[in-house]
Amino acid sequence: MQSKFKERRAFFDYRLFFTMLILMAISTVMVYSASVWNGGDYANTSFFEKQLMFDVMAIALFLFAAHVNHEVFRGPIFRLMLYLVTWSLLMATLFATPLNGARAWLNFGIFLIQPIELCKFVLVIGLANYFDQKHKGQMNGVVGIVHHFIHRQMAPSSSIKRILLSFADWILIPMLVLLAPYAIIIRMQPDDGGLFILLLITVMIWFAVGLPIGYLALAAVGGPLVGLYAWSNFSANQMERIQAIFNPFLDAEGKGYQLINSVISIAHGGFFGVGLGNSFQKYGYLPEPETDYIMSIISEEMGFVGVFVVLGLLFFLMFQGVRIAYQSASIYSSMVAFGISSIIFIQTCINIGAMSGLFPGTGVTLPFISYGGSSLLVMSTMLGVVANISMQNKHRIAYHKEVQEARKMSATSSLPKGGASVD
Repeated sequence: MQSKFKERRAFFDYRLFFTMLILMAISTVMVYSASVWNGGDYANTSFFEKQLMFDVMAIALFLFAAHVNHEVFRGPIFRLMLYLVTWSLLMATLFATPLNGARAWLNFGIFLIQPIELCKFVLVIGLANYFDQKHKGQMNGVVGIVHHFIHRQMAPSSSIKRILLSFADWILIPMLVLLAPYAIIIRMQPDDGGLFILLLITVMIWFAVGLPIGYLALAAVGGPLVGLYAWSNFSANQMERIQAIFNPFLDAEGKGYQLINSVISIAHGGFFGVGLGNSFQKYGYLPEPETDYIMSIISEEMGFVGVFVVLGLLFFLMFQGVRIAYQSASIYSSMVAFGISSIIFIQTCINIGAMSGLFPGTGVTLPFISYGGSSLLVMSTMLGVVANISMQNKHRIAYHKEVQEARKMSATSSLPKGGASVD
């Protein structure tokens, strides 16, 4: 038992763990600073106290996930249960009370849950498992049933059918079976930011797993067409939010209000900031500064230096995740690590883009920084899964190294004394 504990401690990924702890410490301090004045209630500590509770739970979930074999998610029954649970939670949001114009949350009294945070993880697991099975030629679960059905109905007897089957394997099956059931409900909420993230996760895993070059040409042609179709179907509210990016002062008291005050925060902070706790914008000017726009408060109080530190830590996590993905022995492990790193990258880019006016505000949280339980707890669990993959990689590399050293020693000991052959 003791030797097993020492082995786990030796292979534990401390870089991921301590980087997460530093980000959470920054988050907790900034959540307290950003929420200290809430709706006229000065010295408000409710957000800070809840964030401390979320921090403790997040650390526990990270450590638990890091010591549970990530292969457990590959079981078809367990995978199906995860999918059905997350899909059911999404369905339940359609009957929930709208919050900020969308039915994306479930209220359990003492806390709120945003099911799409879990859906991101389950989608990564599903896509990683699908492409691993596709590579091995062994399909199971619901995706396997659909795959076998399509291949039975359309035997590759001609070049056209082979092309159609390739399109079904690469694009159609993962889109219809794994993404579409989520996307339909998310569109009904509506949560356009969440749907956009799921689409980007799928696209990034396609590229990472080696999408044939012909589909890249198809994407180059079809992407703009899809964009034009989406543009033509935007609601009046969505169009106003997009217009606010280019000229927020057209609706300075409405759609452009958050962006204007966010930019004021950034400009006020300058290079070194105005000092921790000295933000002016958090006093009722920037709505909900502890959540989507917390980076604006960091920028104001800690300046460019504070923003650089936070982004540096987040990109370090992404880099480590990609490195772990590259070292993994299977497509499944590699795509899980890469997919989770992609979620951190995508959400960071969207959140920073929204605060600086590059993207419309979509309610996307900044990983490990924004206030909230759903995002932090799921993110910490996912990072724990990446840590587990890292531990297995280290164990495998150490084992191969020991085998090679044992072979060298065996070869050396088998030579006659003096190292020369005897005639």
